[in-house]
Amino acid sequence: MLMKHIIKKASMVVAAAVALTSCVKDHLAVDPAQSNNVIEFANTGNIVSSAGAVHPRFASDLGNLPVGDSSTFVVNLSYSGAEKAAPNDITINLSVDPAALDAYNADDETEYALPPASAYHFPTSVVIKKGEKVKQITVTIVRSPEYNFDTSYALPIKIASVSSGIISGNFGTAIYSFTARNVYDGVYKMEGTLNDVTTSAITGDYPKDAMQLITYSGKAVGLYDPYVARNYGHPIKSGGSGSYYGSFSPVFLIDDDGTITKVTNYYGQPSSNARAGQLDPTGVNKVTFGADGKVVSIEVSYIMLQAGAPRTYFNEKFTYVEPRPR
Repeated sequence: MLMKHIIKKASMVVAAAVALTSCVKDHLAVDPAQSNNVIEFANTGNIVSSAGAVHPRFASDLGNLPVGDSSTFVVNLSYSGAEKAAPNDITINLSVDPAALDAYNADDETEYALPPASAYHFPTSVVIKKGEKVKQITVTIVRSPEYNFDTSYALPIKIASVSSGIISGNFGTAIYSFTARNVYDGVYKMEGTLNDVTTSAITGDYPKDAMQLITYSGKAVGLYDPYVARNYGHPIKSGGSGSYYGSFSPVFLIDDDGTITKVTNYYGQPSSNARAGQLDPTGVNKVTFGADGKVVSIEVSYIMLQAGAPRTYFNEKFTYVEPRPR
């Protein structure tokens, strides 16, 4: 899903200034020596929400997640106060807050959905022991039958109550988005041929040893170029120099038996510059699996259309190398 971040209307600036104390900060602006005990969500990695978002958001890459398997990420809860650590045991009760996710989506212009109940579980009560400052819990994400790869999920977790102290106004609720990878996701060696029928100066740039196929949906991957485009894109040579097709990157849709059934353009069908993807049915168009069920190679033939007419013909083989870095 392509996230959109636009400039807010000027009339909202004044309101934002008034509400500044409730905006997300990287660190809680409290002098512990002058405050009550504050309980909050501590950073789990870097905050990935936009500056001033109504709630902080943290993102996790769960890796490959076949049906029935599970993966985890952590949530950190912390104590801040006059003491360096909790002066007594503090019980924290947690709950899922769908309204917080709605507010975050509206504020940060995202489209996250609450995962199905069968797809997650975490402890709803935790204790920061006397003498401790941080308590960590584990959230487990399950690839249940209801898990939909085409949906962007996020868990909105709030501190519902505490046995002592006060709940942070900035970090009393946090959004935890997560993504899982399908079985085709990984780093590949890309070999093949390319024929641009409109421009003889454009030729193929093969082999490429570390191209990436990144999960687009449960049964689709998009081509990512870490070399020149450093984005979703297809590398080429133009006049002998490294380049890439702008606003074009193939997305391969794959059936359960490994048959590649469709090729589209990551940037739209067509994109803003009238480019689209199309499967070439004369190709092999098949995924080869090993005895362990893992991908060995992907062979695919496809066409880049320009304003509806065939422009570039691709015949390619992707040989699996390793998982993408997390």
